[in-house]
Amino acid sequence: MMRRRILQKIGELGLIEADLEQFRGCSENAVRTMTDDSLESFDRVAAQYYDLFEHLVEGIFRTTPAGQYLHANAALAKLYGYVSPDALVSALTDIEHQLYVDPDRRREFMALLEDSEMIADFESCVYCQDGQTIWISENARGVRDETGRIIYYEGTVKNITKRKLAEQALGESEAKYRILFNAIPDLMLRLHRDGTYLDFKPPTNFQTYFKSPDQCIGKNVRDLLPPANAQLYLQAVEEVIQTGKMKVFEFQLPIEGQSRDYEARFVASGVDEALGIIRNITERKRVERLKNEFVSVVSHELRTPLTSIRGSLGLIIGGIAGEISAQARELIDIAHKNSERLVLLINDILDVEKIESGKMHFEMKPLALVPLVEQAIVANQAYGEQFKVQFVLEHDLTEVKINGDSNRLMQVMANLLSNAAKFSPPGSTVEVTVRRKNLETVRVTVRDHGPGIPEEFRYRIFQKFAQADTSTTRQKGGTGLGLSISKAIVERLGGTIGFETEMGVGTAFYFELPMVTQAPAMKLSAPGNQPPILICEDNQDVATLLSLILQHSGYQTDIAYDAATAKRLLAEKQYVAATVDLILPDQDGLSLIRELRKQESTRFLPIVVVSAIADQEREELSGSTYAVIDCLDKPIDQERLLAAVQQALCQKTGTRAKILHVEDDPDILQVVSRMLQAVADTIPALCLREAIQHLSRETFDLVILDLNLPDGFGLEVLPYLSSHTGVAIPVVVFSAQEMELEAARKVTASLVKSRTSNQELLDTIKALIHRSIPEAAIESEFSL
Repeated sequence: MMRRRILQKIGELGLIEADLEQFRGCSENAVRTMTDDSLESFDRVAAQYYDLFEHLVEGIFRTTPAGQYLHANAALAKLYGYVSPDALVSALTDIEHQLYVDPDRRREFMALLEDSEMIADFESCVYCQDGQTIWISENARGVRDETGRIIYYEGTVKNITKRKLAEQALGESEAKYRILFNAIPDLMLRLHRDGTYLDFKPPTNFQTYFKSPDQCIGKNVRDLLPPANAQLYLQAVEEVIQTGKMKVFEFQLPIEGQSRDYEARFVASGVDEALGIIRNITERKRVERLKNEFVSVVSHELRTPLTSIRGSLGLIIGGIAGEISAQARELIDIAHKNSERLVLLINDILDVEKIESGKMHFEMKPLALVPLVEQAIVANQAYGEQFKVQFVLEHDLTEVKINGDSNRLMQVMANLLSNAAKFSPPGSTVEVTVRRKNLETVRVTVRDHGPGIPEEFRYRIFQKFAQADTSTTRQKGGTGLGLSISKAIVERLGGTIGFETEMGVGTAFYFELPMVTQAPAMKLSAPGNQPPILICEDNQDVATLLSLILQHSGYQTDIAYDAATAKRLLAEKQYVAATVDLILPDQDGLSLIRELRKQESTRFLPIVVVSAIADQEREELSGSTYAVIDCLDKPIDQERLLAAVQQALCQKTGTRAKILHVEDDPDILQVVSRMLQAVADTIPALCLREAIQHLSRETFDLVILDLNLPDGFGLEVLPYLSSHTGVAIPVVVFSAQEMELEAARKVTASLVKSRTSNQELLDTIKALIHRSIPEAAIESEFSL
């Protein structure tokens, strides 16, 4: 009876016939000796085993070697999509074909168990009850009889479909990455922080030091690259790891006896590693050199003869050659207009090149916007009259200021005004408005009443060489570069540019710039008709002292504590003289004086420099375009201050000035000489050697200097200018080549051929030779 109960319990546990045979081998006496307590203990163990078997999260199975399920738990049935273990056992009678997607996988499973006691993590793709497939991982062992024959398999099953799908997606991603990686023609590498190559893909479009990953991976850049290049790599890797920002640099490597140019881009790609992309830019550098050579040719070889042509025509039109016939004047007008078109084209091309190379220089300073717009309208009114168009300004602002470059903003206004004039009907008006957009931004709008901009052209209107209608362009003229240049300038000034248009109604181009606040002025004005003097000084005590000294001597004074206020007061009132400190809160005094010398109203204003650094700047200020009366150091010498002011008021016309003009183009020499014949005597020098000879035996009041000379660079003459007299001679660079900022500081003024009008050159000379010009001086409005 006891034996029957045990066998029943074992049957409930699902033990198969082989287990029963083993149990039957037990001693009958051992079974008979089991008590009721022993049986109860056996019941508890059996119940625990059953509970574990049924509720284990992983599937549990037992199968015959022939491929039939003997037992399965609920987890396995659920995993395969069956309602119960019995349903699974009864349905899956041929495991090899019914369950495994690839039957060979089942046979491999069986073969492995034949050769070993157990297998772990055996992965297979299997069918579920609904025909869907999943991935499983099996742990199994083969149970053998006394002869070693496998009598059944048992083990656990886990669903790994999510992991396999993730691995598959990762594999596909890696495959795509590898395809992309290999498709990139550049050299690509990964470097450890210590310089060890972690990965390397050779380039496909250029030669380099290495041709295969085996030559690099595991080795250090210090051992494979020249020391200078290895150091660049290591510095870049360290920088990107520390900052997280991309590092871009250029370098050269000798390949097969030739120096090649490369660009490297490094980014952090791990805790202690960086990814580098190395690109061959040898061809790009060659093209850049060709472009620079072209720009040099355009700058010098075209600007120089055009300067002669344009200047000569301007002088003839101005009447220097006497009366000419109406037919000849018509031909000269045609030639002059076409020379103007060529000059505009050349200047636009050079401006585009400077913008693209990042070399366009900006002198940022606070500017009164409305006066600048007014100045632009006056400067372009003659151009508008060619098309019978008038420019009209509308504004309700007085003190609005922006931070910008006056020359560049004048360039923007010229482009917008000329465009509006060209495309406006004759007899119409172009409205220019200046309005606040909000509390922080001001908008300048130029509105015409032309045909409007076609829809298909609007998206590219600010692109280079953009022209809506080539036939119209031929009639109107233009390069298609003006709006592109204007956009670049406005954006560099921190603003935006745009347009509004309606076909048949007109177009309004506008640009917006942030406004700046201005410092208030303090006025200490004395009553009466005393000569007014402006004091530009940021220190209140010093300003008050200067004012008291000058008032005591019979002068009226106004005080400006910064450059912006000084410029505003000079625009509002006429002064007989001004004192200027060289250290101001919003602009240095040198640039302020230089700016004042460019304006018609202050070009000849007598200026006395009063500054703590006057002695340091005395050499630069003496005999230059600054044209200052004296440089006084702080603390103030009262007698010297009053003497300098008196000198400013009593300055009289002296003898004729003598100018040395160093220029290798005879035509330019002749044109400039004729322009200045009423102002000064001009001595020509065709090369550096001639210039140095003249300077060694004569004294000059001013030197006009070209930079490109047959025997050297023009600035090489500078050391000879004061060596024989001890007095610094003002220098005006008048060249087709635009000067770098650092070089420009070594000379008094820098004027560019084809950008400088006759009037601008004359005014610069007048300011520098410190004397009044007779009324008979030639005042031509036509440009060099």
